[in-house]
Amino acid sequence: DDLGFEGRLRDVLVGARHGAADRHDQVVIRRGRLLVMNRMTVMKDGRLLGSVTTLRDRTELAELEREIGSFRSSSELLRAQAHEFANQLHTISGLIQIGEQDEVVRYIRALNQRRQSLDVTLARRVRDTAIAALLMAKSSLAAERKVSLRISAGTALGRLAPEDAADLATVIGNLVDNAVDAAASDDDTGDAWVEVELRQDASSVEVVVRDSGPGLPPEVAREVFAHGFTTKAAQEGERGIGLALTKLVCERHSGEISVANTADGAMFTAHMPLGHPADVAPEGVPG
Repeated sequence: DDLGFEGRLRDVLVGARHGAADRHDQVVIRRGRLLVMNRMTVMKDGRLLGSVTTLRDRTELAELEREIGSFRSSSELLRAQAHEFANQLHTISGLIQIGEQDEVVRYIRALNQRRQSLDVTLARRVRDTAIAALLMAKSSLAAERKVSLRISAGTALGRLAPEDAADLATVIGNLVDNAVDAAASDDDTGDAWVEVELRQDASSVEVVVRDSGPGLPPEVAREVFAHGFTTKAAQEGERGIGLALTKLVCERHSGEISVANTADGAMFTAHMPLGHPADVAPEGVPG
């Protein structure tokens, strides 16, 4: 209390949130640092002596993970595409074996149209190659989990300075990953989807990620970004790191991130001012 700590940091230190026996890792953002904290009470002969809290500074490690994210995305894309192509070849082989040659032609045409549709959409609406490649990779990975990744008709993004593109990729990648998790876990119909919308003006980019998942409980929606805390951090570890890093990246650009429930699921909105002038923007978007 004398140090003026408040919010999530104080809750973890005093054990107010989950009780004295809680030993789960908690994620806290403090003065631009991403901390993973773990609190354990100390008992002797049934008497409470105090507590021990360990703090691990994950800021540099999280930023290193962000820097190698483009390489990871490329390898994940190749793996996902290999898996997708193998499944398609098995389908074609099976149709040929049962003598359905006409169906083979229709199937191949449908595959080609679907792929061309995504390629054309990204090429027309997302001019930054790093972001376009990331979305292509996430589309293949989502398809593996039977989730359709859509690019909103309102999307328009120009080429960005490398530093801005790297930070924006962190934000988009983490939000899409969480949305795919939510949509895949709540789908029994095969209609799971995630929609990404990128809007750019002369000084900032706004990222909106919607999903068909179950949404967030009201109490979680209120506090999920309030103090750098994420509920999933306590339950699933690394996924909480991703959301906390997303918040940290936005704040370093003097931006913000919020989450709300919609009629379909959850909607995350991140606003990130650009630290470097945009290069060439698509039609209708200031350069």
